[in-house]
Amino acid sequence: MTENLRLPWAELPPPATRDGEAPAGALRRPPARRGRRPLSAWPKPAGPVPWQWWHLLVHGPDAAMDAFGAEAAGPGLIPWPFDAERVEEDMFALAIGRNGPARGRAGLSVEGCRILARQFRAAAEARHARLTLLPAGACPLDFHRLVPVPDAILALGATHPDARAWLQRHWGIAEAPRQVTYLPGRKAGRRLARGHRAMVFGFFTRGGNPMPVVRRAEEHYPRLVFGLTERPLT
Repeated sequence: MTENLRLPWAELPPPATRDGEAPAGALRRPPARRGRRPLSAWPKPAGPVPWQWWHLLVHGPDAAMDAFGAEAAGPGLIPWPFDAERVEEDMFALAIGRNGPARGRAGLSVEGCRILARQFRAAAEARHARLTLLPAGACPLDFHRLVPVPDAILALGATHPDARAWLQRHWGIAEAPRQVTYLPGRKAGRRLARGHRAMVFGFFTRGGNPMPVVRRAEEHYPRLVFGLTERPLT
């Protein structure tokens, strides 16, 4: 009955393999709903939106690389405001709505929908609490550190059309990248000058192309060279 009521964070891309490649068959699954107010506000795509696996190569002088590494690291989250009461209200409305589990011969009762909404709220609160404990440098390539989302946009909430439009315009994607990792075994693919080094990051996105963030990084770090490539999901 509740197969359509999934936690917003239930569907995640798999971790990359040790050699920095995405695992076989990585994820051609329908997207889960994310965010807050209201849950029904997410656009309904015509078909499944696949995950994309990217490598970002950065190389340049050691001092500039040190500065980039320190400034790019962060918790890896978009700090949307969290309203637990609204989460519960939205889940109750979704559960008792036209396509929710309250419908049908064996559907949930009104009280059952309220219990489900409270359980969903408790899960959301627990997850939010865990995320607030993430170290400041947990993510080596935090898009919000490279291109911060303005407070006025954050206040709109993750599902607001203007917030999603801002992210698409300035990040090229409407969600924070997932499974961001530093790939220490990867090289620049060329011989670097003395006192230069390279770093390669891997991450998943879903829909769009994160090149706007790379362009902003190029402007902010003119001594560094950036190269973004989409990697096959093999």
